[in-house]
Amino acid sequence: MHTAAKVMLILGGVTTVIGIIMFAVGAMGLDHDPMNDNLYEGKSGTLNGDAEVWFGVYTEASCDEASVSITDSLGDDMIYDWECGTDSELELTYLGGWYADDAHTYQITSNVNIAISDDGEYVEEAVGGFFAVVGSFGILACGGCFLLLGLIFALTLKTQEQVVVVQQQGAPMMAPATQMAPATQMAAPQYEQPQQYQQEPPQGGL
Repeated sequence: MHTAAKVMLILGGVTTVIGIIMFAVGAMGLDHDPMNDNLYEGKSGTLNGDAEVWFGVYTEASCDEASVSITDSLGDDMIYDWECGTDSELELTYLGGWYADDAHTYQITSNVNIAISDDGEYVEEAVGGFFAVVGSFGILACGGCFLLLGLIFALTLKTQEQVVVVQQQGAPMMAPATQMAPATQMAAPQYEQPQQYQQEPPQGGL
């Protein structure tokens, strides 16, 4: 497989996994179930509440069935103004809520099972979860593009193979016998033979 295809597929896989994790975490932030995630659940008891918290009271019973009294350390009723209604998204009955400026110990009395949750924390988690879900779609789209490009590269690009060329050397050529004499060998010197002249006897007598 070509290197470019491998890089794109790895990037696509990692980016897709990050997008899935972001989506799952964001979806968990949007999920709010006071009956399972709460500060208090029961019919009668006490709750040590912190300051600067928005409390919400929920029950699975109807408004007509529920009779609830919640007072703080000063004896003030926390849900004197009932806002009982049905939360269709949670499929629960919302009995009301209050914002605590100071920390108090609350006395709770109810004829039905109720749950008290930190609605302010839920709103913060819901906002963060919403943006996480929205951002996850962009990351998943990038991961899909990387995977698509990696698949295209894998099908179109081919790995360049190294070709080894073996050059076969021929047998050395033999030079002619006349050319094989060493350069240092000198030819034998040629000497001219002395010419002999035959002296003719003088003609005539003394």
